[in-house]
Amino acid sequence: MKKFQTHGFKRQASPNWLQDFFRRYTFLSLLGLSIIAGMLFGLTVAYQASMTEEAQQVTALANYRPNLVTRVLAADGKTVIGEFSVERRIPITYDEIPNRMKQAIWAIEDDRFFQHIGVDPIRVTMAAYKNIVQGRKAEGASTLTQQLARALFLSPEKTYVRKIKEILLSLQIERYYTKEQIMEMYCNQIFLGGGSYGFEAGAQYYFSKDLKDLSLEESAMLAGLPKAPSQYSPTRDEKAALDRRNLVLLRMKQEGYITDDEYNRARQTRIILNVNAQTSNNNSIYGYFVEEVRQEAEDTFGTTQTHTGGMNIYSTLDARAQAQAVRSVRMGLHAYEDRHGKKWRGKLINVLDTKMTNDLAHFAHADWLGDYRVGDYLFGLVMGVTGAGGDIRFGDYKAFITEANTKWAGGPPSRLLKRGDLAVFKVIKVEAEKKTLEVNLDQLPSVDGALVCLDAKTGEVKAMVGGYDFSTRKFNNATQAERQCGSAFKPFIYTAAIEAGFTPDTPINAGPFVDPVTGWSPHNYDGSTGGGILTLRSALQASVNVVAVRLLSIVGVDKGAEMVKRFGLPNPMKRVLPSALGATEEPLLDMTSAYSSFPNEGVRVKPHLIKQVTDADSNIVEKWDAGPNSYRVISPFVAAQMRELMRGVVTGGTAASLMSNKELSKRMICGKTGTVNDFTDAWFLGYTPSYTCGVWIGYPGLKKSLGNKEAGSVAALPMWVHFMEPFLKDKPNDQFPKSPGPDKEILARRAEAERAMMKEQATETGSADAEDASGKAKSAAQGEDKPIEKPRPAPVTVDGEHPQRQPSRDSRPAPTDIDRPPARRPPAPNIDDTGSDKAKAKRGKNG
Repeated sequence: MKKFQTHGFKRQASPNWLQDFFRRYTFLSLLGLSIIAGMLFGLTVAYQASMTEEAQQVTALANYRPNLVTRVLAADGKTVIGEFSVERRIPITYDEIPNRMKQAIWAIEDDRFFQHIGVDPIRVTMAAYKNIVQGRKAEGASTLTQQLARALFLSPEKTYVRKIKEILLSLQIERYYTKEQIMEMYCNQIFLGGGSYGFEAGAQYYFSKDLKDLSLEESAMLAGLPKAPSQYSPTRDEKAALDRRNLVLLRMKQEGYITDDEYNRARQTRIILNVNAQTSNNNSIYGYFVEEVRQEAEDTFGTTQTHTGGMNIYSTLDARAQAQAVRSVRMGLHAYEDRHGKKWRGKLINVLDTKMTNDLAHFAHADWLGDYRVGDYLFGLVMGVTGAGGDIRFGDYKAFITEANTKWAGGPPSRLLKRGDLAVFKVIKVEAEKKTLEVNLDQLPSVDGALVCLDAKTGEVKAMVGGYDFSTRKFNNATQAERQCGSAFKPFIYTAAIEAGFTPDTPINAGPFVDPVTGWSPHNYDGSTGGGILTLRSALQASVNVVAVRLLSIVGVDKGAEMVKRFGLPNPMKRVLPSALGATEEPLLDMTSAYSSFPNEGVRVKPHLIKQVTDADSNIVEKWDAGPNSYRVISPFVAAQMRELMRGVVTGGTAASLMSNKELSKRMICGKTGTVNDFTDAWFLGYTPSYTCGVWIGYPGLKKSLGNKEAGSVAALPMWVHFMEPFLKDKPNDQFPKSPGPDKEILARRAEAERAMMKEQATETGSADAEDASGKAKSAAQGEDKPIEKPRPAPVTVDGEHPQRQPSRDSRPAPTDIDRPPARRPPAPNIDDTGSDKAKAKRGKNG
């Protein structure tokens, strides 16, 4: 019997089941297909949108770092002494933005910030209606997001194409970032005038405050600036700024952010600025130091990173010491001019004529620190001049001058000054409560100077002054000028002698000396060729030239040159005997660093300006390491012997006037004066157990005489005293360590040194030629005017650049030290051939 298959429970699917489904469920099928198609379309649009140029620009913001300010900080880690930037910007987070500041921005710029999607159709409609009704552009419709897009990606041109791009970019920004992130970027990016980008930088520029410390009315003023900084800046148009600020306050009241009482109180206040023209290297008392830091940073990190990387450079500078160093150098330079009968030169900088500013009321100068003292010299701005006198401004302080304050210049203020002039004044009275000064007119000195102070143990530069004022004289006399050292060079020769076996009490012939090779004979300050027997201690104390030359002759010029090289001086000593008197030209910074080896037990640490550098994320990217930057120059014993010798210079030698200072006389101070032939340069380098300080004064780029008797003890030493007295006042009165015993090698050399002296003296006394040359030199020193019967020998170039001549009645070879008080007339003028090509080339690098 045939069996039939049933399809009840094992029914096979029909090949047309999909068609059957659509017939039964037509509506659901169409709905499902529509949803799928919509999703695919949306995904396609989203993909295409994410591939647009605008989207790619916006997504790049995730890794975007705006140009940030690199700050240079003083040794305290807080005082900002300089900034490097393309745009002055100080970034803050959303949480660091005060609520008052946020509310002021939302009220005036975008009151529906949290409701729109980057573009606000409601605001566009309302703004269009108001503009039509009033017949002008009464209100803008750009949201904060649109303003951010414009600031980040677009130019300020007003075209429809730019507006469309702005809308597209705004939509993309809203897609990728939260409202809080957008607000943070806006507050860090927007331009507020005065070179400031972002509200933190704006607060510090206009009010010299952090953003968190602003009052309600100050926050409102900043919030009103983004629309048009040039139009609403209070430094340009105070009335327009006031009206705009009050409009912000009104909108804040309307939005319910402030009460009626707060509004009424705030709108009645004046705009009180405390403009901090960005911490500039150009007008700062820290200018020379900061410029050196900039050069070092650019060499290490590159120009771009230095100016846009937002690094923090922690420097070695003591801000208080630097201010005192500037005071001391200016005091010394003005004292020099006063000694030589200054005359009014005029030629003042006028801030209006040079377009430095068009608003005298808000002009700021770095001299105006507010801590004014009697005796200070500082720049003042002439606000106006009448027949009665002149009004002068020094920041918050004011002064009124009459003819009594300008009499020395040969006329009343109305004849000497005009509105907008920047002139130098000397403070003679300060009334801090009234914020008034009594001042006398002065002028920028024609001479210049430099000062460097180092920590002898670490090499840290604590103060550096390269000239009177960085804004007017960029050349750094502390690092760039290479000047003849005079007797400041002698300690290196004496060090070679101590290492060769001499002691401070070794007797040495101080009588006439003649170079057996050239016949040249050195002379002392009084023009004599010397005489008698002196110990090394007495010879250095009195800065006897003949002894220094004789020591170099005994030790040997090769060993002398090698010693100079060991001290780290950049320019080698010429291997000739006149070099003992300081013919070598060296920068002040290197001389000061070389001297720091004496108090540091014979170890020289390379001078440096930077302790460490951190990046924008506070990661340390560079840190000073003294290890590879220090080395032993001489043994502790030799260093101690040299301290003993140089202590005598201070207690009873050419620098003995230092002991009249009550504070410094208590201190253990050693040092050496230096004066170059014809008084062209004056030096003093001195040190305590912890600090070394060097001072120089002269005419930059010129071998011009400072004038008769302007020796190191007269022209340079007072600046050193003026600086070191307050600098050391609160510091411990530390002492030098006890001198160790002599090295075995030095003990072994002592007998050899004695034999060398005896041989040298025997050679001199037995040489008729030497006696004859000595007699000629002595006649020249006594000023005899009798003609020389035989022809004068041709010049002999000893220094390569400074010709030396054989001794005669009218000439003196080589630079001569003149530290000692003159017992007789000063030596004849230097016979250096300053017109030679080599001499001109040398002067070129000195300014």
